[in-house]
Amino acid sequence: SEVGSSQTSLSAAGCAFYATLSLFPAISTLISVYGLAFDLQTVEPQLEVLRHLLPNAAYELIGGRIHTLVAQPHSSLTIGLIFSLTVALWSASASTKSVLSALNMAYNATESRSFLRFQAMALSMTLMAVVGACLTLALMVAAPALVDYLPKYLGFQPPPPFDLLVSYGAPVVVRLVAPVLMLLFVFMAVSLLYRFAPCRTPAQWRWILPGSVVATMLWVITSLGFSWYVGHFASYGATYGPLGAVAAIMMWFFVSTYVVLFGAELNAGLEERAKGEQPRITGLPQPDPIVAAAVSRAEGTP
Repeated sequence: SEVGSSQTSLSAAGCAFYATLSLFPAISTLISVYGLAFDLQTVEPQLEVLRHLLPNAAYELIGGRIHTLVAQPHSSLTIGLIFSLTVALWSASASTKSVLSALNMAYNATESRSFLRFQAMALSMTLMAVVGACLTLALMVAAPALVDYLPKYLGFQPPPPFDLLVSYGAPVVVRLVAPVLMLLFVFMAVSLLYRFAPCRTPAQWRWILPGSVVATMLWVITSLGFSWYVGHFASYGATYGPLGAVAAIMMWFFVSTYVVLFGAELNAGLEERAKGEQPRITGLPQPDPIVAAAVSRAEGTP
């Protein structure tokens, strides 16, 4: 009822617009931060996990931008890099600020944080997302190395027939590690959003986990379905011409944000139901408290 009668679709569309504008500053920030500690050449192979989740045109556009950034000379932590990172982070935080506002609407919360606190919250959450993505990529790179070299380094040789199981099973494990790590990253990011983004008293984790699980699973399903739909039916290139990849990216952001807001609406509904509160329908006029108090006194109710 909340999703159908509220402005969830309009909020998701606004978030998709800002996310599209923030995409390339966010990628620049990600590559810069990742390159400070790790080898940049390991970024592109790990992004293969997104190939089936993104439409092909969108994946080629993002992959081309990442390839350009990776090909640039490696930079150390200098004043110029700090300044450029700050500007890119500020530009990328526009998407985060739109998500904060949309989650306030999903939880029927009124934004009462000061301007500086709101901006600091958006910047910190954007930075956390970038650092989390860097660590996830690093783990995806480290997993094959651990599987390949750790037994040799420890001098452990499994006896037959377990040696065949290890030799043939290790590649399968490595291929499964990347999607699992990506799912964990999405789940943790959504959970932190539900926990700290809305302007209200932080909810207990038991009111957050249902929506986080549902949003993560729906995000995978809808991303795969949308990618398949674009690849087989929707011809964004023929319709939008050179803007086809941008339209596909914006539509994917819309679907992804809608799923996140759906999880927030689910959590809000479950929380209100458990507390015995009457669910409020977003967008409908709410009774004036002064008029309600006057009617209550006239009827003799406390």
